[in-house]
Amino acid sequence: MTEGVTLLILAVQTGLIELQVVHRAFLLSIILFIVVASILQSMLEIADPIVLALGASRDKSLWKHFRAVSLCLFLLVFPSYMAYMICQFFHMDFWLLIIISSSILTSLQVLGTLFIYVLFMIEEIRKEPVENMDDVIYYVNGTYRLLEFLVALCVVAYGVSETVFGEWTVMGSMIIFIHSYYNVWLRAQLGWKSFLLRRDAVNKIKSLPVATKEQLEQHNDICSICYQVWSLYVH
Repeated sequence: MTEGVTLLILAVQTGLIELQVVHRAFLLSIILFIVVASILQSMLEIADPIVLALGASRDKSLWKHFRAVSLCLFLLVFPSYMAYMICQFFHMDFWLLIIISSSILTSLQVLGTLFIYVLFMIEEIRKEPVENMDDVIYYVNGTYRLLEFLVALCVVAYGVSETVFGEWTVMGSMIIFIHSYYNVWLRAQLGWKSFLLRRDAVNKIKSLPVATKEQLEQHNDICSICYQVWSLYVH
């Protein structure tokens, strides 16, 4: 539904119907690229929780794992291939960079999803929990968010440099402002807030008393979350 509305709006705004056949085909290829990139992002939003849940579960169905990993590999390779091909046909400018940035971000997010999936599978093969798994997952997601922020920042920097040293337009300035607010400023605020919450949670955990090895052996207890025997000192 969203992709169809996007295609309709872009077609109306660009006057697609009124153009000549050659120009229409040229413009339609760009519009379809934007729509396909949006579809791939929607596919990833659906597949991401399914893949992670499959990796964390004890489901040993090879067919389910094969389908999940195959879809992730497709979402990893195809957006990158689309971005590469469109760069071969068009000269790089601010508008093209905005278009291909969504495909780049899709591939980066798939890498993070696959990495966490592999960690879950390693934990399942070892038959024992990986120490500090939640920290590793947090750092993987944090790395992806940082790369996402850097990509958005590079797009804004390129747009500003093109506006200052190239041709200035009102529409281009508006796009830079909107992109800076939603994809840079809001993401920076969200990332900083997440970092502060994580830091507060870690400090609260560290403030708890540490159980010694003798206490663990005396109580002979297990973790109430993963139901595994405690092998290290815990808070």
